[in-house]
This record gives sequence, C-alpha cells and structure tokens, in this order.
Amino acid sequence: MNPTKDLRHFLELLKKNGDLLSIDTEVDSRFEISEFLRQFDKERGPALLFEKVKGHSIRIAGNLIGTRKRLALAFGLPDEEKLLETYQRRRARKIEPRRVRTGPVKQVVIKEKRRVDLTALPIPIYHEGDGGPYITCGIATAKDPASGLRSMGLHRLQIKGKTRMGIHLSNPPISRFAANAEKSGKPLDIAISLGVHPVILLASIVSSPSEDKVGIASSLLGSPIHLVRCETVDAEAPAHAEVVIEGKILPNVREMEGPFGETSGYYFSDNSHVIEVTAITRRKDPIIQALHPTVSEVSLLGGPAGEAEMIQMLRARGFAVQDLAISQSSNRTHVAISLHKNHESDPRQLLHYLLSGVPYIKHAVVVDDDVNVHDAEDVDWAIATRFQGDQDLVVIPDLKARAIDPSKKEGNFMTKVGLDATAPLRLRERFKRISIPSRVREKVARTIRKLAGKEAQLMGRTKR
Repeated sequence: MNPTKDLRHFLELLKKNGDLLSIDTEVDSRFEISEFLRQFDKERGPALLFEKVKGHSIRIAGNLIGTRKRLALAFGLPDEEKLLETYQRRRARKIEPRRVRTGPVKQVVIKEKRRVDLTALPIPIYHEGDGGPYITCGIATAKDPASGLRSMGLHRLQIKGKTRMGIHLSNPPISRFAANAEKSGKPLDIAISLGVHPVILLASIVSSPSEDKVGIASSLLGSPIHLVRCETVDAEAPAHAEVVIEGKILPNVREMEGPFGETSGYYFSDNSHVIEVTAITRRKDPIIQALHPTVSEVSLLGGPAGEAEMIQMLRARGFAVQDLAISQSSNRTHVAISLHKNHESDPRQLLHYLLSGVPYIKHAVVVDDDVNVHDAEDVDWAIATRFQGDQDLVVIPDLKARAIDPSKKEGNFMTKVGLDATAPLRLRERFKRISIPSRVREKVARTIRKLAGKEAQLMGRTKR
C-alpha cells in the first residue's frame, strides 16, 4: 500500500476502512465543532467530516490521526506494527519536492484586496475563553532571507480581520526566518496551507531547524511533494492543498494575540507577530482541517516522529537505547527510555544530555531493557522497585521553558527532572523479573485469541 497524495485521497482511504464519520447535521464553528472533536476523541472514535458548517459552504475534517492505526494508514501501512521502523527508513532517504506550474489549489484565485476575506473561511472557535477564531493546523512555508533555506512549521494563527492574522512564532525555523527579515527591516513572505496530507502536517513539526521540512515530508511520503509558486509573495505551497493564504509577516510589529486554550490545557496569550494577508487561493469546494489542541491527534502527530528522532539522537551519542515512548497525556513533555546499561553512569549521562538538549521534554525516566516503555504500568513498576530518590534523582534547574507552560518560572525558565529507574549492574540477579518460558506465553496468547474469536462469533449469533 502506498501513501495517499493529499487530504482528499486520505479521507477516501479512511472511508474505505470504515474509520470516517460524515456528520450531516448542521454544526456551528463556534464551540460545537471543537466539542465534537473532543468527545469523539475521548471515546477513541472515528475521524470526522462536518458536511454542513453553519453559515458556510466549506466542509471541515478533524480527528484525522486520532489513533496509531490511522497514522499508519497515512504512511500507507496496513497496521501500526512497523510504523517506527518505516518512519526511520524513509527519514534516512532524500527526496526533493518538485515545482509545478499549477495545481488544484489554484482553481480559485483571490488577490484583489477588496475580495480577500479571511472571515469567509469557517475557522473554529475552540474554547469559551479564546480571543477569537484560530487556525490550528495551517502549515507556514517561507524562505530564510539570510541563507535561502526553505522550510515550514506549524504555528497557531488568530483571525483578527479580513486581511490580518496574529501568528505565534515560538519555534524555529520560521521564527528565525522572521527575525532575519526583521534585522533588515523587511517583511517575511509566507504561505499558510490548510487541508494537506497528514504526513505533511507531521513533517512540519519535526525538530530539524536546518533542514527543508518540505523535503522531509517528500521523503516520508515516498514521492516528491508538488509545489506551486504563490501569486503575491515569494513563497511556495503544496499544489494539492485545499486552501493557501498568502501574506507578509510585518517587521517590528507586535500585537496582543490570544488568549487561546493551548495543548497544555490552559489559556495562553502573547505579544506576537502580525501577518498582513495579500491573497487566498483554493480549490472550488475546499475542505479544511480542524485540530483540537488537547486531543490525541496532537500527540500522535509528534509522538512517533519525535520518538524516532530522539532515538536516533541518543544512539548517535553512544547510548544503547532499545526503545522510547513519549507520553500522550503529558502533552509530549514526559518520556520513558529503555536502555541497555553498560556502565552505572549511563542513565545519568543520558538524562543530562536529553533534558538539556530537547526543549520540550520536562520529565524523563530511564528503565532497563526488560521494561516495556509503552506500558505505563510497567514503567511505574520499575520506578516503584528500582528507584531511590536520594540516589537516582537528576534535577537540572534554570533551563529554557516552553512558552505555554503555566508553571514556568520568571524569565521563562523551568526545572527539569530525570529518574534513573535501572537496576544496579552488580545486583542484576536480585532484580531478575519473574517470568515463564516464552514458548508457553506465546502458546497461551494464541489460544486466547482463538477463544476470543469464538466468543465474538457466538455473540453475533445471539444478537441475530
């Protein structure tokens, strides 16, 4: 199975797999769409397609990557078993994007100033305390005026008027591009793409500030992403996007942006950059994507990719990392690492390197390679039986905090914590886990699966 090439093909794939629910009832973009996304996610429900948005003809899709199964489908995989392996293999390849003359996103071109109107788009208001409608999954594409590097990022965007948006630039590379343009007193040309393939969305948040992330997306998809030139700015955008908003980040202009209910579960406001919109291009009947800040999709978009990147980084440093899991419920700030320990100092060295080197990780625990880091109960068991607070705790104060962390200290600093929950090498025998032969475990598991199948068949007959 090959990955699909755009949002529409992916929606068709979800529909074919029985994992897309079309909602024909009229819904309001003010709070209602947000709550549909949140409640369906809580029940681990299907992806959603809102067919009738109040006051608009444009449809909205959401919760597209709400499960690992759906994320695997985006990569063209039948299940999630080889998701991490596939990501690592494709990430190692280099496939360049391809420039094309035109594409579906050019079916409608609006560049006359009087006709450009952001308020014509059904942009949701997610929370009661939000400062207005927010684009939560718009892919920002721009070029660095200093180096010429093209890249992209995912940034929240507040609709402030027909041709004005606030953009919160807290992460590179787009924040660096804007700073370089501002040094010269010039605006930064930018394109915001709405409704793209989920793998492009995933690639936009890969932590790689010196690479072209459009190229990363091409490599992960296994084929070149087609790019078209913008109409009014010096920027490029995916030809198969649903909508592209063209504009300029104004130099030396900041305005209050927010509040917005963030991934942390709290409202956050900031003095942010401003985009002056110059054009909107789109398909004739566009579908835009809504990304609720607190649903599983947020963690899943960054989870497997973040895990793969982190494993590669730690192994390159010489640590014998066996596996790694980023916690979804912590908003990707907690991580558990399975390590084959060769020296007693390995876990502490790893914790110092990881916590000081990865900005968004706040708490980390290192466990032995006999612990399943994807099983929270297993990790808790290791902490309960292999950790002593006076010997195995690593505390690193005054590191840079995430802007949206409400617990951050004055000056935007935080204290990070690491736990060494590994058994001492000299006491390995004392910490040997109780077990049974693997052949017996596998035999019983096979039998249970067969019994479960028979039970399901019996239940089906009973219902009829």
